[in-house]
Amino acid sequence: MPVGEACSTPLVQAMLDPAFYPERPTEVAHRETHISHVFLAGELAYKIKKNVRYSFVDYSTLERRKFFLEEELRLNRRLAPSVYLGILPISRDDYGWQLGSDARPEEYVLVMRRLPEKRMLDYLLERGQVTPRMMAALAEILVPFHAQAARGQRKHAYGHLSSAQKIWQQNLADLAPFVGRTIDAESLAAIRAFGGRFLDERAELMLRREREGRARELHGDLHCEHVCFAPEGIQIFDCVEFSPQLRRIDTASEVAFLLMDLEARGGKEQGRQFLRRYLELADDRELPELLPFYQCYRALVRGKVFSLISDTQAETAARYFDLAHSYTWQGVKPFVVMICGLTGSGKSTLARALARRLGAAVINSDVLRKRLAGAPERREPAHFGEGIYGAAMTGRVYRKMTEKTERHLAAGEGVILDGTFQKATQRAAVFETAAKYGAPVAIVYCHSREELIRERLQRRAAEGRDVSDGDWQIYLKQKDLFEPITESALPRLALDTESPVAELSRDAERFLRASFAKSRNETGSHSSQSDLNQPAEDR
Repeated sequence: MPVGEACSTPLVQAMLDPAFYPERPTEVAHRETHISHVFLAGELAYKIKKNVRYSFVDYSTLERRKFFLEEELRLNRRLAPSVYLGILPISRDDYGWQLGSDARPEEYVLVMRRLPEKRMLDYLLERGQVTPRMMAALAEILVPFHAQAARGQRKHAYGHLSSAQKIWQQNLADLAPFVGRTIDAESLAAIRAFGGRFLDERAELMLRREREGRARELHGDLHCEHVCFAPEGIQIFDCVEFSPQLRRIDTASEVAFLLMDLEARGGKEQGRQFLRRYLELADDRELPELLPFYQCYRALVRGKVFSLISDTQAETAARYFDLAHSYTWQGVKPFVVMICGLTGSGKSTLARALARRLGAAVINSDVLRKRLAGAPERREPAHFGEGIYGAAMTGRVYRKMTEKTERHLAAGEGVILDGTFQKATQRAAVFETAAKYGAPVAIVYCHSREELIRERLQRRAAEGRDVSDGDWQIYLKQKDLFEPITESALPRLALDTESPVAELSRDAERFLRASFAKSRNETGSHSSQSDLNQPAEDR
């Protein structure tokens, strides 16, 4: 937990004034993190360290802040030499704060050339402007950087097992204040168990990689906000300067950070593109085996960072913690979860929530039906058994769901099927496909009181935003025709969906963990790693 004040308020206020800077910019923008303040002034950016001390960083004296600014300058010139310009003192006299005066320095500031925000990876990703060629180019910069970086000293290298264990445990301890706020206790327990088990099982691999020189002095903080596709070329900036231990890491940890952050921002496919090119150039076949652990660790760190900033970042922090939790399912994949039930039963709401917790793709029958029919993905008047709900189209929808399921399983991925699945033949086709890949299957049957279902359907019709066309009359027809689930060999859970979705998703997850563990033990099969070189296409 932090010790000390974030930064003197008078200095922050002074640096918000355009008159503070020799360039006299028309305006100054302020960006704050848990450990620094950045001021965007015209074509330059000015960064000061906060007077804080955490378990992982100590900026509590002026001397330490100056030293780490110097380290930041030195280290970042490796991947962004034209961005990092120098360090200036800030003094204060009777006339106020003076930038560049070393008469009586009270703070130091790092001066950088400002990069175009519209060329940042996070900005481009949000707008769908990241191409496969851009991700390949990023890999082509990082592979030689990783190969040429200084080897980590044994006592610092995160590739060293004892160091990995220490940092993992420290991060878990740091999360205690956030339990019940941005992460729930059950998720944290699952993450703790996953990490401990992974470190035990991969101990020899991690030690051997360190002996082979895979642990090097890298960037250490490689996420989307630190990559800019600038006109003069890709600039990678803002590396970890405050901790050799966090900077001297296995290359798998660095790659995992970028992949994790891409996924958190909806760029999982872009992550695959980057990884394919990276592995082509790096000659590191074992790297994918370590990714789930490092991705989990990196997501935990990001969740912690956003939890530390302020309560306004709680939603972002929770999203990263959810992602960290989803990596605990990586060793269980491939698997199939069939979430079925009548219209209005809450199955789609549960499927979406469960997908976030399990890190699995969702195949929704309503969305697929509209796409196959070339119809708008919005609610339209419909009649049971007619038009796009006729037998021929319904058969086509469920065949396509099975085909898409197979692509995900072939890629070693988990998949959640969201549909009525009212016929035994529809369910059987999925079971047969899963068996081809040795993937466990579980069924979650959603149901609730008819008064509640009718209320949901009326509300859905009034809002008109849902892709499903189901109404009360369709519910009654489905109820009459639904073929009972009698597949006794498969684990199944009947879930009353009246409870809050967060509670339902945790209940379903407990059931799935137990069911899949039992299935693995009975078949003697081993979990497979997701093959990121062979992505399942979501057509």
